[in-house]
Amino acid sequence: MGHSDGDIISRVEVRKNKVTVHRGPCLKGLVRRTLGVEYDAAIDLGELDESILITPYVLNVVPALWVLGGTYVVDSMDEDLFHSLESVKRGFQTLYPDVPWQGRLVPRRLVKNPRREGSAPPSQVLFYSGGVDSTYSALHCDPNETVLLTVQGHDIALDNEDAWRTVCGRAEEFARGLGFTTARVRANVIDLLRPSGTPDGYPGLKPWYAKVQHGLGLSGLAFPLAAYHGWNNIVFSSFVSPDGEPFQWGSHLLLEPELVANGIKVVSIGESTHWVDKILAISDMHREHGSKRYRLRVCYNSTLGDSVENCCSCEKCLRGIVALLARFKRPDAWGFCVPEPLHETVKKRLMSVQLPSHNLLHWRRLKEVAVSSLGEADGESREFLSWFSTWDFEENVSGRSSQALPGLRRTFQGAFSRLFGR
Repeated sequence: MGHSDGDIISRVEVRKNKVTVHRGPCLKGLVRRTLGVEYDAAIDLGELDESILITPYVLNVVPALWVLGGTYVVDSMDEDLFHSLESVKRGFQTLYPDVPWQGRLVPRRLVKNPRREGSAPPSQVLFYSGGVDSTYSALHCDPNETVLLTVQGHDIALDNEDAWRTVCGRAEEFARGLGFTTARVRANVIDLLRPSGTPDGYPGLKPWYAKVQHGLGLSGLAFPLAAYHGWNNIVFSSFVSPDGEPFQWGSHLLLEPELVANGIKVVSIGESTHWVDKILAISDMHREHGSKRYRLRVCYNSTLGDSVENCCSCEKCLRGIVALLARFKRPDAWGFCVPEPLHETVKKRLMSVQLPSHNLLHWRRLKEVAVSSLGEADGESREFLSWFSTWDFEENVSGRSSQALPGLRRTFQGAFSRLFGR
């Protein structure tokens, strides 16, 4: 693909609750197909300006344009979004200083979109997957002010309706129990870009969707919905960077929280709370809500765009299980079905699992929690926590850079292997 000027969009089609954005000829080598974004049936996207409707497309492709270089054109863009993208670009420059982020996206026309007024609360939308981060965030939001948004086309394949029904059913159950309302969106963001078209020569940006695209891309899906309802905020669940250093990842405090469009801001929750402490808080907080337990969906191995169950053997599942055991919880009550004998099975699986070096902070925190829980433990629980407190888990660290993201590559095998198997 050349770096000559060109329009990134050829046309936009709106059919009630669905918008379809067709790529411009200059992006034939980058964009695989049209982007289709579909919301719940009650939404009428015809009431929104095109500069808002194209936001999902713009935010999914603009990082690649910055790396490819050259100047690209779009007919119109929301004025707030245009200015906020400069801050996002600086965030990428900080995270990936060896990459030239020199491309430009220039709108022919900047649009100052008037805010639509919502008729009543809620005032914000939170991305909810049923994982630890999003569950923790939901439990820290006011249900009267917050809509839980579940996405198909990110970690659940668009053609897997059985998995989608299961995930939506669980989201509805969670929402009903706490008084939230829910929303859904379907979009082909995961395979929008061609793997052969994403910028080559920068191994630190691979896999592209995980390391660059997904934070902005998912945020983009929520902007038309929030603009339609007059909501103020899009809430993203954040996580702690290892050792306080900038963590090279496509969702980061330097990226999507810098976004603004139509006066709508992206805000983060949980950036100061360790992942392990989030799962501990979730397991403790259920008592505040009628002792209801929350089925967590965290797995690296079994999602595959097809399944919705935790495998209970991968690194991420095991750290969730150990956190629950350190709180003397039965993991099966939280979506982790481990064969009996429970503690012995977990011990054997821990001894054989490979731990990515960038996740060692989680295991160090788990060891601290296990030590602090020993005084209250007895029987098999005490035996297991005593062993775990002295286990030299660093012997299980993968030393091969090709396995830096082993779980995430397995997560999106099958339907998504074209992007993550590069």
